[in-house]
Amino acid sequence: MSTDKPRSLSGSRKGKLRYTLRGGFDFDTMGHARYHELRKFVKKGNDFCKELGNIMQERVELELHYAKTMSKLSAKLMKAAQKGIGSIQKAWLVIGKEMETDGQAHRCIANSLEDDIVKPLKNLQETHCRIKKTVECNVSKTKKCMNKWRTDERRSKKESFTVARENEKVQDMTSDASYSILTSNANLAKDATKLENKKRKLEESVKKSYTEYYTYCVRTARAKLEWEMSVNDAEKNFMALEEERLLRLKEYAHHVSQTYQQFVPKISQLSSRLTEPTYECNVSQDFTIITDTVNRYDEDLSVQVLPDFYPEHTNLAMNKKRRITALTKILQLVRQDLDRERRSKKGLDTLANAMHHHASGLKHDDSHKNVYEKLHHTNLMILYLEAVNYKVVTALATLEGHPPAAASNAFSQHIETTRDKNGYQMSVLKMPASVCQKFTSTAPIDVLNESMWSDRGSADGTDIDDFSSDEDDDDDDENIKSPRCKALYQYSAKIERRIKFRTGRRYTHPQQKVRWLVVRRPKGRHRSIPSYIRCRN
Repeated sequence: MSTDKPRSLSGSRKGKLRYTLRGGFDFDTMGHARYHELRKFVKKGNDFCKELGNIMQERVELELHYAKTMSKLSAKLMKAAQKGIGSIQKAWLVIGKEMETDGQAHRCIANSLEDDIVKPLKNLQETHCRIKKTVECNVSKTKKCMNKWRTDERRSKKESFTVARENEKVQDMTSDASYSILTSNANLAKDATKLENKKRKLEESVKKSYTEYYTYCVRTARAKLEWEMSVNDAEKNFMALEEERLLRLKEYAHHVSQTYQQFVPKISQLSSRLTEPTYECNVSQDFTIITDTVNRYDEDLSVQVLPDFYPEHTNLAMNKKRRITALTKILQLVRQDLDRERRSKKGLDTLANAMHHHASGLKHDDSHKNVYEKLHHTNLMILYLEAVNYKVVTALATLEGHPPAAASNAFSQHIETTRDKNGYQMSVLKMPASVCQKFTSTAPIDVLNESMWSDRGSADGTDIDDFSSDEDDDDDDENIKSPRCKALYQYSAKIERRIKFRTGRRYTHPQQKVRWLVVRRPKGRHRSIPSYIRCRN
């Protein structure tokens, strides 16, 4: 573990990296390049509209001195139009060039330009500025909330590891043989009592710290999802603003051309030169350029920082029995949230299906959008909790001596393990957008994890009995062999069709295709046991 202190960032560096996740991930840019690229397009478009509005306003004011000032305005318009791309921007570039040749103007032209271009363009620019500011404030607000929970999560994690480490020291002291000798001395009984009290307090502190750290992790994950949803909404709003801007600019370009044709016959030649570029304006083509540019970032990674608990790390000192107990309690917390999210998803699926089947009689308003957004949010939370569940189950399986294969679970290839700036292990779930979409829309996560759970069987408390029919026993007897084996674990049957067995007892165990064994008892009757119970020939 490295003990070097992280270097402090300069003011300019802090401005560039406004938030760094544990010294390794910059949430300002990672995974949301589409949003930042669209912001650039919106800013350029807004600046162009602002500059164009100023130029046209000057055109109105200086119409009487047109010949003298047209050259200056032409240069400014050309400079502004050169910053953009597409056929519409090219049309404005041609207009800027032809303004220099327009030496005679007309007051009615000024009035027409002011009423049909300058005022609407100013309103458009101001409206877009307000919308842009509102959208960016919403993104900043959700990001600030995420950063707050992330800070609390890091603090809670550090406290959790500190308390767990101290607890392990006290646990080892109380279990040491020398401690037994000390406690037998009547003179030191008081010290032994203090140590026992300290041990109990530390155990409660460890339990509380695990729960607190897990809670912060879940809240951070939810806050990050809220931030991502706000970023997605911002992208949609920016796309709509850009499309509207292009449509309005096309209308204004056409209006300039029509103004010359209607009010200034003397400049018919200039008008003819403007006709071609303005009629070649293609909004869909220009909008496609923007779409193609930002779609290069469609494969952004969906990044989630997973919680790393002290008992998961086998290289850290901890009693094996207590480690398994702690992991089991953590797993219960995760599964409670996972069950809650799945029930929520089931309800949202039912509501979404009802809306879909009655779409003709319902008005598509914000309620529909909210339902589908919540469904997407729930799917991503299930994905997050399944990844946490996979980590804890894998740690438990490793402790029990039968770790799953690296490629047996869909999460294994998407979880990266690094070290944060404090030296603690940090697990990050990275999934491409296409893979994440496949996880959340095509198949339940528990089906994808079936290969991982096959080692644990169905004896974790389920009442599903794969051998509830007596007819199945006859078919099984015809197709299976009956080797002798010795049970390594104890199992208490909860259903009549299953067998209760003890460690060390020998059984006949024909293997089924499902995750259960059929055991032949001494009296010849068949009973089923979970196949994750290891048997030894």
